[in-house]
Amino acid sequence: MSTDNVDTVDKLPTLCHYTLKINAIRGSNSVPQPQLPSIYAPITGRVQSARSASAIPGSELLGRGLQLSITGSTLYAPVSGELLHLSQSGDYIAIKVNEHFSLQLILGNGEHYLTHDALKVLCRHAKQVEQGTPLMFVNLPRLRSLPQSQQGLSVLLSALTEQACELPIHWQQTGRVVANETCLNEEPE
Repeated sequence: MSTDNVDTVDKLPTLCHYTLKINAIRGSNSVPQPQLPSIYAPITGRVQSARSASAIPGSELLGRGLQLSITGSTLYAPVSGELLHLSQSGDYIAIKVNEHFSLQLILGNGEHYLTHDALKVLCRHAKQVEQGTPLMFVNLPRLRSLPQSQQGLSVLLSALTEQACELPIHWQQTGRVVANETCLNEEPE
């Protein structure tokens, strides 16, 4: 068995370190720095306080975000991106914004698997969505007839890369939001 390559293998971490350093100096860093997407209100409503919101945004298990009470009847795409998942009932939507972030919209607590009496999906076969694209119609009287735990909309942003995890997100804390007009997050100054 030859040991000719032992010195080269032992020095590999040092070589990689210097290669990364040289590339950084040259400006050839191939990984773009993440930028927070602007997330617009997907529906007209109010930001719910942390005390009254469901456990979904509070747990941060599916991402960081907020909960909205719904007063509007059309849910729009809050960002542009690739439509990753749309549940059969429409109560769960996942949009990949870019290589760093995905966004989840969850109506209620996600218990409706096949049908949801208050929702009519408008984008069943879409692959890409643009910010402002109508995604579903909400029947408000039927929504109001459901238990309180089924009436809120969670808007959650998930970081897909380590760099994105480190970015602080400042969410709107209170107040009324208007679909496609109110930005729910702000970049730190």
